Amino acid sequence: MKVGRSIIALCAIPMASAFAPAQTSVRPGTAIFDHPINGGLPTFNPPSRDRAQSEFESDTPATLSPFVVTGDRSSELSYDPAAFPKNLPLQQIQGGNSRLTYKMPQGADRAQIFIQSHGRPLKARVELWLGPIRRVHFIDISCMNGSETPYRGCIKFKNTDSAGPQTLEISTSDDQAFPALVGVDVMTPDRSKERQAVFDDIWSSSQKLYSQGDKTVRSIPIADHVKSVQLLVWSKDVGKKSFKANVEFLQGPNCKRQYYELQCGGGTQPYHAVFETPGNGWTMRWTNTKTLHDGSHEFVVTPYELEDDAPPEMNEMAPHYNGYAERSGEFEPYGDTLGPHGNRRYE
Repeated sequence: MKVGRSIIALCAIPMASAFAPAQTSVRPGTAIFDHPINGGLPTFNPPSRDRAQSEFESDTPATLSPFVVTGDRSSELSYDPAAFPKNLPLQQIQGGNSRLTYKMPQGADRAQIFIQSHGRPLKARVELWLGPIRRVHFIDISCMNGSETPYRGCIKFKNTDSAGPQTLEISTSDDQAFPALVGVDVMTPDRSKERQAVFDDIWSSSQKLYSQGDKTVRSIPIADHVKSVQLLVWSKDVGKKSFKANVEFLQGPNCKRQYYELQCGGGTQPYHAVFETPGNGWTMRWTNTKTLHDGSHEFVVTPYELEDDAPPEMNEMAPHYNGYAERSGEFEPYGDTLGPHGNRRYE
């Protein structure tokens, strides 16, 4: 009986092997394993940065943006001494969540903000309030060196509202060791119209980058000869809604030298700012933090100042520095003061 069972088992072996799938020793290739590293884009280590600034730009199809901020001349706006001035009268805000508030005068709809430090890290927050609970503009600033990379921004807001005049609030972080120096220049209606015309010209003549939302990331290399860049953000053509994004300026692999958390309502657009990029190896990383269906907006990044074509530094006080206008009585009763403590200049 045992011998018969053994014979039947031996006869079943070749029958089972006939129905078994063929064994393959070589793994079939798929398309995903044939892709080059990083999609063929440069990896931005020192040998490939030259390719990012020259070869990659020339090899990019005409229908796509090269994503490299470069140019052969500085922006015409950089030669205007009243545009993003660094020589505003400054007020010092101590650390420890200290704050200053500025009541926007009736009729004004645009203000320039300059914030720096004495060389310490810069940690500050800018908020524009409409009434007691409605915040229409917000930016959280965190820089490694507030003297080397100060913040220069220009915000737009409605000149009249049923809730009353809007209030600009600038505050520091909870840390007592990080004070800030603040200067605010509220522009007159005529100057605001001139700035809007310049903004429209830059916006219409530049390559606009689209950001849809839901943590989408755009990385834009900055050429080494670019001393500073200007950022323009507007959602008028893609929904006319508010936007919220994180803006990082990196110098090296994931070395965040500047970090900004930015949020603008529909009534506080367009947004315009200048960011310093001294030295080489800079990359801007833009992360859209709104939802996929409600966060669409466009932005433009262009050179503001070049190393070999930058305007000279202004040592004199900026035009229109004394209060809100060249004529101190234009916006009564604000006159010569800019905030609760008047004008202070730190040199």
